[in-house]
Amino acid sequence: MTDATPPGRTSAPRRDGDDARVLALLAHRLGGCAALDEVHDAGVAAARDLLDAGVAALARIEQDDWHVVAADPSDELPAVQDALAGGDAVRALVRRRETWLSAPGDDPTRPHPVLVAPVVVNGELWGLLCAVRDERAAVFGPDDAARGEVLGALVGAHVARLDLAEQVRHLVSDDALTGLSTRRVADAAARRAIDSGDETCIVMCDVNGLKRVNDELGHDAGDELLRSVAGVLRRASGGLPGSTAARIGGDEFCIVVSGIPRSTVVQVVDATVGDSTLPHGASISYGIASSARGALGAPVTPRSLFRRADAAQYHAKRSHAAARARQYRADDPGAVLGRTVSATVTALAGSGPAVLSRLCALGAAASEAMGGSGWSVARDLGDGDAVVVARGGTSSLHVSGMRQVELRRSPWTVTVESTLPADDATAATTLQTLVALAALGAV
Repeated sequence: MTDATPPGRTSAPRRDGDDARVLALLAHRLGGCAALDEVHDAGVAAARDLLDAGVAALARIEQDDWHVVAADPSDELPAVQDALAGGDAVRALVRRRETWLSAPGDDPTRPHPVLVAPVVVNGELWGLLCAVRDERAAVFGPDDAARGEVLGALVGAHVARLDLAEQVRHLVSDDALTGLSTRRVADAAARRAIDSGDETCIVMCDVNGLKRVNDELGHDAGDELLRSVAGVLRRASGGLPGSTAARIGGDEFCIVVSGIPRSTVVQVVDATVGDSTLPHGASISYGIASSARGALGAPVTPRSLFRRADAAQYHAKRSHAAARARQYRADDPGAVLGRTVSATVTALAGSGPAVLSRLCALGAAASEAMGGSGWSVARDLGDGDAVVVARGGTSSLHVSGMRQVELRRSPWTVTVESTLPADDATAATTLQTLVALAALGAV
C-alpha cells in the first residue's frame, strides 16, 4: 500500500527469480544473526539490492521521531536524512503503517525517489526501512512497495526473535528484584576466571539487619534494602573492571573479579562499602578469597573459592557482632533497655496479627537492640517437650558477655540474646512484659 501513486517513470521490472534469490539469502542470513546490529546490517544490504537503491537505511522510531541504526553505504547517510527530513514519511507510517513513496516531482526539496516501508515488531511499529535512488533513476512503484514491505516483515520478525531471546536471557541470568546477575552467572564467571589462569577473587557479602527490617517494617522495606545493597555492589563492581556482581540468594551477594590483585579488590570494596549508607540502619558484612592464596597444592575450584569467601564473610559478621556487643556493653543498661522497648514496640506495631508473627518480631527486635543477633521461638507440646518453630539471626554467643534470655508466655518460649547483666531485675521484668504484650495483642 502507498500514500499516493507517484508520477513519472517506474522502476525496471525484475524477474521473480531475482527477488526470490535475494529474499532467500536474506532469510538465511537473518536466521544466523545473534545480535540486533547483525540484523540491521543484513536488512539494509538486502534492501539496497532488492530495491535497486543507491542507499538503504534502517531507522528506529520512538515517539514519532527516528534515528538511523544502519545504512549501506554508511557514507551516504545524508541522503537518507534528507529523504526523511520534515517527518512526512514517519507520520504516515505512525498513522497508517503504509509504505510511503516520494517521486522528484512531489516535493522540490526531495530530488531523489524515496521508498519508506514499515518494520513492525510484535504488532507495534518498531521502525522503518528507507531506500533512496539516484535522482536520474526510475521512481519507486507498487511492486517496489511490496518488496519493501516483505523486507520490513523479515527484519521485524528477526528483531522480535532476538528480543524474545533477550527476555529469556534476562529471566535466566538477571535477578528480578535487584537486576544483578544470578548465582548461575556468577558460577560461570568464576569458572572462566579460574580457567584463564589470572588471579581470581570472590567477594561474599551478607546483609546485616534484613530480618529485622522485614519483621518490623515489612517486606517492601526489605526489598528496598536489598536494592540498595545491589547499588553498593554495582559501584564496587564498577571500580573493578570486568567483574561480575550477583545476588546468589536471599540476603547473600557476591562479586567475581578476574585479573586484579586481592589488595586492590580489598581497597575498592572497603572504600565503596565505607562510603555507602544503607536504609533502616542495616549494614554489609563481606569476606574476600583469592585464588593466589589457596591451600598449598590444593586445586582452586569455583566451589572452594566461594566456600573460603563465605567463611571469611562469616568471620567478618561475627567480628561485627562482637564489636557491636562491646559497644552495647559500654552503654548504660538503662539506655540499652529503653532502646529495646522502643525497637520491640515498633516491631510489634508493624507485624501481623498472628501470635507467631508477633513473637518472631519480638525476638528479632529485642536481640538486635541488646547487642545480639540470634533468636528463636519454641512451642510447648506438653509433658516437658517443646519444639522450635522459628529462628533467625546469627548466634553471637561466642562474644564475651553475651548470654541467652528465655522469655516465657505459655505455651511459647522466646529466646533472645542480651548483653545486659544477668542480675538486672528491671530488665527481666521489662522483657517479660514485652512478651506478654506480644502474646496478648495477637489474634
